[in-house]
Amino acid sequence: MKKSSRGVWELELFWLLMGRVAEIMGGALLIPVADGLFWHETDIWVFLVPSVLAFALGGAFCYLGRHHMRQLNVWEGALFMVLVWPMLSVFGMMPYVLADVIRDPLTALFESVAAVTTTGISCYTYTDFVMPHSLVLWHSLLNWLGGLNFILILTTVLPQVSGCFGLTLTARQSIFFSPLWNKMASSAWQGFRIYAVLTLLSFALFLLAGLMPFDAVTSALVTLSSSGTADPSLFMPYDLWPLELAAGISMVLAALNPLLCWKSWQRRSIRLFLRDTEWQVYLMILVAGGVLIALNLSRNGLCDGVTSLRYGFFQAASFLSTCGFVSAPCWDWPPFSRLLLFIFVFIGGCIGSAGGGIKVIRFLVLLRMALAEVRHTLHPHMVVSIKVDGLAVPAKVVGRILSFFFLFIAIFALSALVISLSGVSMMQAMGVAAGCLTSAGSTAALFGSGDFLWTPYWLKMFCAFLMVLGRIEIFSFFVLIDRGVRSFGKNW
Repeated sequence: MKKSSRGVWELELFWLLMGRVAEIMGGALLIPVADGLFWHETDIWVFLVPSVLAFALGGAFCYLGRHHMRQLNVWEGALFMVLVWPMLSVFGMMPYVLADVIRDPLTALFESVAAVTTTGISCYTYTDFVMPHSLVLWHSLLNWLGGLNFILILTTVLPQVSGCFGLTLTARQSIFFSPLWNKMASSAWQGFRIYAVLTLLSFALFLLAGLMPFDAVTSALVTLSSSGTADPSLFMPYDLWPLELAAGISMVLAALNPLLCWKSWQRRSIRLFLRDTEWQVYLMILVAGGVLIALNLSRNGLCDGVTSLRYGFFQAASFLSTCGFVSAPCWDWPPFSRLLLFIFVFIGGCIGSAGGGIKVIRFLVLLRMALAEVRHTLHPHMVVSIKVDGLAVPAKVVGRILSFFFLFIAIFALSALVISLSGVSMMQAMGVAAGCLTSAGSTAALFGSGDFLWTPYWLKMFCAFLMVLGRIEIFSFFVLIDRGVRSFGKNW
């Protein structure tokens, strides 16, 4: 095939993907408009203006991508994964600025990035001032859209950028990814349906727990997206075990692999779901963490046995799913419990979930790789393979997981070093860096650094960059850097 002279502008699928996401954003902005009309609010124009702009930009992008009769390439996929988050964040910040709720554009952008990337950290608690009903809904919806966008990327674009689904667990489930648009649209639709069903289930749980319908909607949106809220202590004033149970179940649902749920539903087989190794390991970590925290709290005399179990399991589920909700002042807990919660955000939920972190399956592969290396050292002639669910993990995938793990830890360490320049303590810097990279913003509060309002602008923008970097699974950013360096070298 003859190469066109358009060069890097041959990005039809990139434009099409950006256009579709912009149109989805434009449609989502109409939801708070309907809510505002219902409550007779007068400032619904703050949503109409960005909605019109989103539809216009989406239409223009789709026009540029109208000739997309080919496969998605790595360059297009990486470019989309990096730029889609800033685009969503810009549209997401507009209602805050237009409504004059957040007057500073950079602070509004920080808020929007935190919501879109489901990080949940904020400069405000949203209890210091009154926001319009529709804007409260928009903040929750923005978190939910961020979780949806992440799942759609995982099922469509990421397999092309990383060369795999970050693992090989999809082979056993007979799930195949394709770089063709029609197949990508089909995978995205499957991901959306299961995400919507889980959200409705969470909404029903919050209703049964006693919340009013609107509060149940907003709670379900921020919980299933694994974002939490600007105020992680949302459940503390209630101190009701039914509400904590509903939130705990919802957070466990948020940590599920949606594609595994989809295949289990298709085959009408609960055994496929229950026999999944990653899900079993996730439950073991959750139970062990809840028990250890409960024992630590009880031993230090902070609460009785039943209450310590209640607090332990809620916080374990929250931080393991990277939601970051708290039902007790865990920043005052003993160092053991706080450090365990800090470690949990690095583990994260199951692969494919909206949560952040490195994910359970990757740690499982790394553990089995280490054990295989020990056996091979003891028995040099033994042929050792790494298996998950009875399937051998290809060496290529193991190498990618090792690379991802190294990059994640290296970026975390460097980020903590940069954040420490702002004058915070070492543990606070590590908490902020971990919170941004793993999308569990409340880790900053574990070490007494939950206030971002008075932080310098450079730190807010750096944290926003870390949030996006954590969402794109790191590889896409380095693909773009490599492409840019190569292009610069050729032009020079």
